[in-house]
Amino acid sequence: MNRTLQRVLATGTAAVVLAASVGAGAALAAPAPSDPAVAAPPAVTGADRCASAREAARDDPTVANLQAVGRCEIDRRLGTLAKLQRAVDGSKALSDAHEAALDGILASTTSGLAALRADIDAATTEAALREQIRRIFEDFRVYVLVSRQVRLVVADDVVFAAANRADSAADRVEQAIEAAEAAGRDVGDARDHLAAMTAAIDGARVAVDGDASAVLALTPDEWNAGSAKPILDEARSSVAKARASLRTAVREARSALADLR
Repeated sequence: MNRTLQRVLATGTAAVVLAASVGAGAALAAPAPSDPAVAAPPAVTGADRCASAREAARDDPTVANLQAVGRCEIDRRLGTLAKLQRAVDGSKALSDAHEAALDGILASTTSGLAALRADIDAATTEAALREQIRRIFEDFRVYVLVSRQVRLVVADDVVFAAANRADSAADRVEQAIEAAEAAGRDVGDARDHLAAMTAAIDGARVAVDGDASAVLALTPDEWNAGSAKPILDEARSSVAKARASLRTAVREARSALADLR
């Protein structure tokens, strides 16, 4: 048997490489991306963390109690933003442009919340504090927008990285087919499977193409107006479609190699 063919078939190299590539991106349609930098959801709201402060403010809406609510809500968001920043810094898949854009969003959100915290500390009336607490939610949208921007943009870039690695796997499948043909072996439907494999890889890229730019452009005002959520939901759906395409590529790679045995 041709040595190239023997080596590829013996190790299952192409299928292994491709499966590993898909493994890096497949789970990204779920809430917890499998990129090592975001192995767990980077933003956990901790909704109950400030419950006691809110309850105290409801029962006795003094300046001190309202300040406690504002400080708690801001501090837990600042903690989430720090986790998101670590996810961005640790991701190996993010493009330089996307990393810079996420860095900008996280930095501006962090500085804005820090400034608002100072305003809360300086506030002396209940009315001012209620307005400042409202701004924590409506002006920044850390949990419903910013955290999803980070997850989805990382997810998109992981898909592209996985597709690039899958291209290398497709090259190995093609080499195996050519080696089999050179050795006079019957390759069956291997070339058809290879064509389906490459089409699936291209489909994964197409599924998420442009989504990161659309997601990065979203603002809290757009969330408040109701126009951001459909874009975020569609971007998440696109990642799921890309995952399915990459899984198809894995199946086709395995079928192609099976035809060469």
